[in-house]
Amino acid sequence: MMTALATIVVLGVLVFVHELGHFLMAKLFGVRVDAFSLGFPPRLLHKQVGETDYRLSVVPLGGYVKMLGENPNDEVPPELEPRSFMHQPVWRRFLIVLAGPAFNLLFAVVSLF
Repeated sequence: MMTALATIVVLGVLVFVHELGHFLMAKLFGVRVDAFSLGFPPRLLHKQVGETDYRLSVVPLGGYVKMLGENPNDEVPPELEPRSFMHQPVWRRFLIVLAGPAFNLLFAVVSLF
């Protein structure tokens, strides 16, 4: 039982660090973040702070950051296009996507010291 709990906690920390990378880079570039979730739905707890819904969800096997216009099929009102993920230059989208794994790598290096 303790091994399962320890696995969930360690996985949770790694997922949090990874998603935090995406979240912070998106915020840095002014992309609207609609949700930051640890775990997959259904959600257990949530708190809306500004435009972002922070969630703790039932399935502890991952997480996600939901950004405005993340899906190419999403309709984005013209006034929100500057804050949409898909309307960002390619280099910004690349850095937002890269930030998750980069934060995990940085976390691993910092954890060694």
